[in-house]
Order: sequence, then C-alpha cells, then structure tokens
Amino acid sequence: MSPAEIESVLQQHPDVLEVGVVDIPHAETTSAAMAFVRRQPGAKCIEEDLVRFVAERLPVHKQLHGGVHFIERLPESKGNKLDRIALKKMALQNK
Repeated sequence: MSPAEIESVLQQHPDVLEVGVVDIPHAETTSAAMAFVRRQPGAKCIEEDLVRFVAERLPVHKQLHGGVHFIERLPESKGNKLDRIALKKMALQNK
C-alpha cells in the first residue's frame, strides 16, 4: 500500500482540502488503508463517496478498506509536514 498514491487520488476529489493516509492492522489482509480527510468549507461528501472515488481509480489492494475519518486538522510535525506517527496513533484509536 502506498499512502502517497492514495492521497494523490483523494486530492483530486473536489470536496477534499487535505488528506493523510496510514495503514492499520487488518485481520484478512494484514494491513488496510485508512484516510483522514479535511473537507473543503461547505463540502458535504461522506465516507462512502470517497471510498467509491478511490475504488474507481485504484486496484483493490490500494483501496480504503480501513475507512475514512473526517478531521478538523491534520497533525503536523515541527517542519509543517504531515505527522504520520501521530496520524497512525489516531488511526489505531479509531479502529
């Protein structure tokens, strides 16, 4: 699973402002992609919309089997980059 590839696809959706993708443990496939999405102001997309959007563009092993969680702000590291460690901790709590 390539988080950057899935993030790139999700960034193409008109309702997505920012996104971070991490892998989480999954009983059947060992890991599954989970996305944390910050929506554009006024956007009304729901989890199923984004899961379908990715499914239409990527092979099954790169889809959002871990789901989508909407978030107000993505965690950032000191260098103002996406903090994947913090995102992974959030993913494991939301699992």
